[in-house]
Amino acid sequence: MQSRIFIYIVLAVIPRIAVAMQALDETEMALVTGEGIGAVFDDVVIHSGDYGAPDDFQLRLKLTDDATPEYLIFSELRFYRSGATPGGADSGGSFGSYDDPFYVADLRDISESHIASIDPEGDGTFITGSRVHTALYTGFPAAAEGQLNRNFYSYSGELFHPAAEVSSTAYFRGLPEGFFSSAAVNVGSLYSRGGDYADYLAAQEARLDNATDKFDLHFRLDAITDENRNQSTDDQFLAAVDVEGVRLYGTSAYLWAHDNQGETLAAAEAALYENGGQPVYADRGLAMAMTMGLRADVIRISADPAGAASGVLELQGVDAYLPLGSADQPMTISTVQYSQIQRGTWKDPVYLDPTTQLRVEIAALPQDLGQAPQGNIYIQSLGFGDPDDEEIITGVEDIYLRDATGTIVETIADVKHRAFVPKTVIYNEQVELYNQSNPDNPLPYIPNQNVVEIKGIEIQRLIITTQDL
Repeated sequence: MQSRIFIYIVLAVIPRIAVAMQALDETEMALVTGEGIGAVFDDVVIHSGDYGAPDDFQLRLKLTDDATPEYLIFSELRFYRSGATPGGADSGGSFGSYDDPFYVADLRDISESHIASIDPEGDGTFITGSRVHTALYTGFPAAAEGQLNRNFYSYSGELFHPAAEVSSTAYFRGLPEGFFSSAAVNVGSLYSRGGDYADYLAAQEARLDNATDKFDLHFRLDAITDENRNQSTDDQFLAAVDVEGVRLYGTSAYLWAHDNQGETLAAAEAALYENGGQPVYADRGLAMAMTMGLRADVIRISADPAGAASGVLELQGVDAYLPLGSADQPMTISTVQYSQIQRGTWKDPVYLDPTTQLRVEIAALPQDLGQAPQGNIYIQSLGFGDPDDEEIITGVEDIYLRDATGTIVETIADVKHRAFVPKTVIYNEQVELYNQSNPDNPLPYIPNQNVVEIKGIEIQRLIITTQDL
């Protein structure tokens, strides 16, 4: 296995140059924010050979504790710049820039929006205000970027015959009615709005290009069990995962110590949670507020060790943005005394003596706040197995390619349509083929929609407690 990561580290913010250094007391330390380390990673590549090869990499997770344990095995770890040959001399990419580095060990103040009676100095003097925490900040390149609107219909302001959505089955969201038919169509401002939308997306793409290269990731997962221990590696294979054109944006984390700040439960309320252990306290322990944004051209999961098309699931055009915790609703990690149910007694529970367990918890949002941070997941299309498999072909239909005025310039007969692939994707596939054959007179693309849109994801309450197995 080989890896190359050249690291350039710069101080993120230096407020002043001092002639002499001196120790700071706790009050002064609380005022030190905005200082940390920014790291730029150049020539990033991780490469390991195929499973069982002399240069392969394996990470074994032991599942049982006996003479012949069962394992999960991660192997074939490859991480390299998109478009490069895995393991090649030029396969490394850059992660971070001097203007937008990877931040670590940066102290920043974060404020709760929730107004409460607080004792900011810890001296028994209470005031009405918001708590302020000094947190350890980690930010990936492009951490300041938020998620863009990936729905052209809402972006365009529903300009194209919004009433027809109810009255006509021929209407397609965000496009003029009849666009996919052979009839003449007035495209109105479709292409100008589509151009604005493309520029809107391209502007963020350019900012991401300045922050980090796109990368490809590949790994393999196998399982060795008592049933397949003596069988071939094909029988032990679970899946291979390929992520192409991936990069993070809007990804950051705040970490701080979150002690007990006054939450109390009445005895009757505590009894609902403790089961012989301690009540739930979501305002103590190690607190985190995290956000992750991920863009990927393709996420491919293969269930056949030979990579047969019939065993492949593809997610194309993935854009996921998920907040996990906030200053007002942090994700806390702590230990609790927890009494679990004895195995086999689920119908008539028999509780065991309490043991110390790990708890991950997101508390309920304070009532004076509107809602928790929201996230969205967009997936442009899904691919199941071989695209020519009759099982996933939903129909055959002519495609009418239109120029900027809406005039049909060519008809492509008998185009196959596939399950979970929007018609806009099918249309643009034919536009791309046309433009390759007619580079001097290209046709405009139409904005794509998504086959999956999960919008407004927010966590209202979350408790995860480990158990002894």
